[in-house]
Amino acid sequence: VAAAEAGKLAFSNAVWHDKPIRSAYRAAHIDGTGASGDLVVQVAASLEPLVTRQREVLLAMLGIVVLGTVATYVGARRLAGSAVRLRRQIPYAVAAVEAGTLGQRISAHADLAEYQGLVGVLNRMLDRLSRAFSAQRRFTSDVSHELRSPLTAVRGEIEVALRADRSAREYQRVLHSVLEEIDRLSTMAEELLLITRADVGLIQPQREPTDVDILVANALGRLQARIEEKGLQVEHVSPSGNGAAPMIDRLLVGRLMDELLDNAVRFCSYEGRIVVRQEHLPGRLRLVVEDTGPGIPPEDLPHIFDPYYRADQARTRGTATGLGLTTAAAIARLHGGTIHAFNRPEGGARVEVELPLSTS
Repeated sequence: VAAAEAGKLAFSNAVWHDKPIRSAYRAAHIDGTGASGDLVVQVAASLEPLVTRQREVLLAMLGIVVLGTVATYVGARRLAGSAVRLRRQIPYAVAAVEAGTLGQRISAHADLAEYQGLVGVLNRMLDRLSRAFSAQRRFTSDVSHELRSPLTAVRGEIEVALRADRSAREYQRVLHSVLEEIDRLSTMAEELLLITRADVGLIQPQREPTDVDILVANALGRLQARIEEKGLQVEHVSPSGNGAAPMIDRLLVGRLMDELLDNAVRFCSYEGRIVVRQEHLPGRLRLVVEDTGPGIPPEDLPHIFDPYYRADQARTRGTATGLGLTTAAAIARLHGGTIHAFNRPEGGARVEVELPLSTS
């Protein structure tokens, strides 16, 4: 009332006869009716229809919220259950793969875009495992065969020697033959140990400044008798200049040169030629060994560094143990380098080793 008397339009809510009402107040002036003065006019209306409608809207909204929540829960549960069920099937498929079933591949949900990446990664991993297991089986079979041969030879020599009394010279001949086979077994065991430890990272190169010319000269010296026996010409090409000595493992790289030169001497033609070359490239050292032998069949080049891989009998690889070039490849990898074999256009084989060049 006071607000209306002040000339304002005022409103208020109240309860009248237990029913909600809303009132409006406005000042009015009475004149010419026998009475005069300022009055306040109150106009009221019931709020019950509005309250009823609000209650209906509230109930409707509450129902929508409840139904939406239930529908969302049911849908999310079904979707999550479907996703979990699909993801469970893939681990079950992976768990079913064993050493004897590496050839099978995972096909569960491979047609769904959401799982194509996961299934593809798992199948590529199985491909790598399958190749690794196949190589391991072949390696184990080859090792068993290579070990059986010298053991059989030793057993045969001893059995023949024991069948009758022999002279001292004959016993010496048998012992020399047995000693050769034992040396071969010892060399094979050393090479197998080196290759295995290198592959699993149990060997770290002991890098030190090394004169590669001395390593090559020492390796050629150890092979001098065989070189002269075959009438071979050996050329050692070294870069001119007094550059800083590369930081490499002297013993391991010396072993690498032994294997490469042994391979070259073994398969070089009589009165042939062997070239040993050092090349200093930006950031790395390249060692090259070439021979004038029969070369390597093209189909065998990708496998020439595999353990016990048998190429054409005209040129089997490595040392007598079948692990020569495999050992050389392991040493190159230990230094973070690479090794490759090629056929020379003019005939013969070429083996290149590249080692990162670190100088003191």
